[in-house]
Amino acid sequence: MKRWRHFLVVIGIIPFLVIYVAFFMYIFDFITGYHWSLDWLIYIIVGLLWLYPAAKVIKWLADHESY
Repeated sequence: MKRWRHFLVVIGIIPFLVIYVAFFMYIFDFITGYHWSLDWLIYIIVGLLWLYPAAKVIKWLADHESY
């Protein structure tokens, strides 16, 4: 079995998530605090934004899975 892809994803996802969270924490300092509804909208969008690249990675893993 070729499980190196799974290992690669595990090793790559940790730095990605750390950078993603750090980047948006920095950005949130500038764009939040104006109105509570705008804050909620921003948090929901950024909270769901990571799902697109995660879906691509999962699809890549599933396409190359051997039986």
